[in-house]
Amino acid sequence: MTLIINKHSNNIFWFDLCPNNESNFISVYVIIDKKISLIETGPASSHNTLLAGIKQIGLSPEDIDYIIPTHIHLDHFGGGGHMMEVCKNAKSIVHPNAYKHVSSIDRWWSGSHDFLGSIADLYGKPKPIPEKRLISAEDGFELSLGSQNLKGLHTPGHAPHHITWVYGEEAFVGDSAGLWYPNIGSSFPVTPGDYRHDLALESIKKMDKLDLAYIHYTHFGPRIAKGVFRETRKEFELWMEVVEKGYQEDKSSNIILKELFEIRPGLEATHLSHGLHQMETHLGTVKGMLHWVRRINAQD
Repeated sequence: MTLIINKHSNNIFWFDLCPNNESNFISVYVIIDKKISLIETGPASSHNTLLAGIKQIGLSPEDIDYIIPTHIHLDHFGGGGHMMEVCKNAKSIVHPNAYKHVSSIDRWWSGSHDFLGSIADLYGKPKPIPEKRLISAEDGFELSLGSQNLKGLHTPGHAPHHITWVYGEEAFVGDSAGLWYPNIGSSFPVTPGDYRHDLALESIKKMDKLDLAYIHYTHFGPRIAKGVFRETRKEFELWMEVVEKGYQEDKSSNIILKELFEIRPGLEATHLSHGLHQMETHLGTVKGMLHWVRRINAQD
């Protein structure tokens, strides 16, 4: 596997982590300022690739000051503890709701394994991070990296512990704006079982108010920001409309997904191109939205 380092700007570099040789899946980012930050680590299984990428940029692990996930799902931060072991000078910045999980990993790992099954084993088991090396980031948290501040905005919906990180006119959005497929110029929602549609839409609205030039997806890569969040909101709402109709008609998740394939250009092609880690991604999104609809209807 050839590791290619992409230079987005003088400050931001990124590369494809290729977990278990699956390309175009996980992007990780390095911000080089007076303080150096790593945004996302990917899973534990990609630890050596991550170290190789950092070295290829011209850095050593000791140069990293901050290790910063958007959230702690295994594909984003399963390798966080592994990196903290070798980045001796770094601190990790996480959402307050994630703080206890990354310092004591038992519930994090068991919950991830219950949800992901064998995919969790592919990602690998996290390692705990000592609390003294953790920083808890409340909504609006700011940190000076040198020439600019890094600001954390809480953007729940995909996960209650999700943070979008803003650096000048750039934002690292994790999964809060869905999955970006640059080859077809489209993005689609991604939702776990505990998805909150109301909060997801609020988070998209919150991000739309930012003055951004680019947004950076973990899945996958940079995207020009103009008009993206309005388009994203429409896509989320369309999917939910189809899912709600399917719920009312007692349709299965698979049938609802097939209906989405018929009306969303490129969606089925992305499904067919997904590797081992992502094979059930779109189906999982439908299931996550269905779970939300069932919870809402149970309250009525």
